[in-house]
Order: sequence, then structure tokens, then C-alpha cells
Amino acid sequence: MNLPRPNPLLPHLPRVRLTLEGEPLEADIALAAGVFSRLRGLILTARPAMGSGLLIVPCNSIHMIGMRYPLEALSLSKDGRVLKISRLLPPWLGLSGCLGARAVLEWLPGSAAHFGVRVGHRLHWARTPAPELR
Repeated sequence: MNLPRPNPLLPHLPRVRLTLEGEPLEADIALAAGVFSRLRGLILTARPAMGSGLLIVPCNSIHMIGMRYPLEALSLSKDGRVLKISRLLPPWLGLSGCLGARAVLEWLPGSAAHFGVRVGHRLHWARTPAPELR
């Protein structure tokens, strides 16, 4: 019996495929590249599943005002190097910034450890093609 798949995080946003040091990650990552999607981020969303997250580009800092759950944030350079991992940002009070960052990946605390991501690793992202309408 096939179990129903959970609703994807922010289904209206495009998706990116992640690779870590050249190896693909099994992750569902939404891309926030527009002004409004970057501004909203994950505010007022349900807690994502492990492996789901939001890549915000361009971005070098995030806040947790309006968040319902804690997050982990990876600050990434222009070439995808992990510059900083903020492992536990509490709702409403958390703040993370990194000089030189070009993007921030927000996901559940423990995700970096789950995927084996460490500072200095290279995380590459590529936009996935839009699904065909039937």
C-alpha cells in the first residue's frame, strides 16, 4: 500500500536540486528568489518534513520573527561554500547573518548533520524544470 506523500513546502515556488560535494541530496528545496518570496520566507508555514527547506537567494542574513518552529540555517558563498551553520535558531528570537554569504538555506535543525554537511563543504544548487501540465 502506498502512503500519501506529504504536501510539499511552499508548492507555488520553484524547486532546486542540491548536490553536496558532487553527490545529490534527497531533499525537497523551494527557491525564494523574488522580492516577496524572500521577504515571506517560511513565516506562517507548517513545520517542514526532514529534508525540506527553503533556499533564499540573494540573502546574507535571516530573522525568526513570526516563525512557529526553530530552524537551522546554512550561509552559502557565491560558489556554494558553506560559510556558517546556525544550528538552532529559536522562533521569534533567532537571528543569523554572515558577511560574504550570497544565499541562505533554511531547514529543520539537525538537517546538516543528517546530510553530512559541514562548514567548508560545497553545496551546489540548480533549478529543476517545471513539471509538465496535463
